[in-house]
Order: sequence, then structure tokens, then C-alpha cells
Amino acid sequence: MPDPSNYLHDPVRGPLYRPTRPARPNRKKRTVTMPERVGPHVKLVFAEMARLRFTYDEVEEGSGVRRASMKAWRKKNRPGLESLEAVLGFLGWDFIAVPRAKALPEEVVAELKPIADKLSLTMPQTVAALIEIVTGIHDRFPAHPRAEIVEGGVAQAAEQPALRNMH
Repeated sequence: MPDPSNYLHDPVRGPLYRPTRPARPNRKKRTVTMPERVGPHVKLVFAEMARLRFTYDEVEEGSGVRRASMKAWRKKNRPGLESLEAVLGFLGWDFIAVPRAKALPEEVVAELKPIADKLSLTMPQTVAALIEIVTGIHDRFPAHPRAEIVEGGVAQAAEQPALRNMH
């Protein structure tokens, strides 16, 4: 009977695999899978965790939300607002309630209408821009995808000839 250790390693040719077992793939297995019957906000959490390749332990350490709680969101529990904001904040997202134009008071809509007309925006786009300004979201991201970070700030497209010519 042949020695079973010969099936696993050959000193001349390197490691061998049994004929019934294929070689292991070199890529890392996904750490987070997408749950099926959950709300869109929970799907966003798990999609971002998978996209960024964060493990539950990394998110727990960064956000302060326990791993068991996040795993329970998949089947049993619904996340609380504070937990959801903490996890999304760690993943680089904000969870903000944005009112629709028809929910705004008429005097606010009347004041936003000239601004929307001047900027050639629809009312929902104007409300979204206003929310970005009020919450400070626009300060956290570059104004242009190709803008460069210059001494702690974002360089304006008008100051960069290559970007100015793209418009």
C-alpha cells in the first residue's frame, strides 16, 4: 500500500492534491453576504460591508455596534436608528431624512422657486442640494471627481486648467 503522505507533498515537484479535490482558489472569500428579506437600509449596510470587504469585527470595532446585533439584523431584528447611523457612519454614509417638496411649507417653496429657476434645477434637486448644504455633506466630498486635495482643502475646478477645459 502506498504511503498517504505522497498524495499531499512531493519533495521534488512541490505540493500535490488528491485527484478528487481541486486546488484552492487564490481569492479571498466574501466575508459578508446579502440577506434576502430585509429593508433597503439594511441591504445598504451589508452591500457596503461587502464592497469595502469589511468583516463584522472591523465594523464592530469602528462603529461600536455589537457583531451579534448586526448579525441579528439579517433575520430576527430590525436595527434601531442610532445603531444604523453608527454603522453607516463608519462605512462613510449618512442616514438623513429628506422632505419632499410637497411636504415643505408653502413659504419655503416660494423662496426656493427663484433659486431653482436661476440654477435650472427641479424642485426635488433644489431640496436635495439644500439638505446637502445644511448637513455639510458637500464639504466632505470633492466637488468634481477629478479634483485634487490641496493643503487640506479641495482645489476648485476653475483653478485647474485641465479641469476647466473639460466642462
